[in-house]
Amino acid sequence: MSRLNQVDPTRAQGEAEALLAQVQRQVGSVPNFMRVLANSPPALAAFLGLNANLSRGSLDPKTRERIALSTAEANGCEYCVSAHTALGKKAGLSAHEISAARLASSEDAKARAALEFAQTVLERSGDVSTAELNAVRAAGYDDGEIVEIISHVALNSLTNFLGKVGQIDIDFPRVALLTKSAA
Repeated sequence: MSRLNQVDPTRAQGEAEALLAQVQRQVGSVPNFMRVLANSPPALAAFLGLNANLSRGSLDPKTRERIALSTAEANGCEYCVSAHTALGKKAGLSAHEISAARLASSEDAKARAALEFAQTVLERSGDVSTAELNAVRAAGYDDGEIVEIISHVALNSLTNFLGKVGQIDIDFPRVALLTKSAA
């Protein structure tokens, strides 16, 4: 059971009501994650804004989902691994590519470079070497795309932390973590 309140969209008021209605229109439902985030309308608005803006970026949906999967697995968020497994399938990732992405890998060399860079950013809190930065550039990513990779790591870490702190009830087909982290 979720440790943080899940705002009921039918009982929400003010800004939370408007934001949850927006989610309902765009997604067709209101996932539990959004219901928890609605406890702070400014936080929900910030998440929705950054997510929408990054979706208009240069990174394709498959790469964005791969980064979300690798970040969720690394951070040990079962809610987010479950959600992004479903979203990754919707974006066109095969089951094999989803499994590889969870381990920050891909058969696609360019995608693998993005995942390796994202994993390094995450594991070292952004302290990457010039060689690591040059490696992702050599794979074909420009500075704008590199900024987007970093932004996706940050956005997904936010969702992972909220998912773990809140122990949010998983409302997607459950996918177990590869290595169970401490609850």
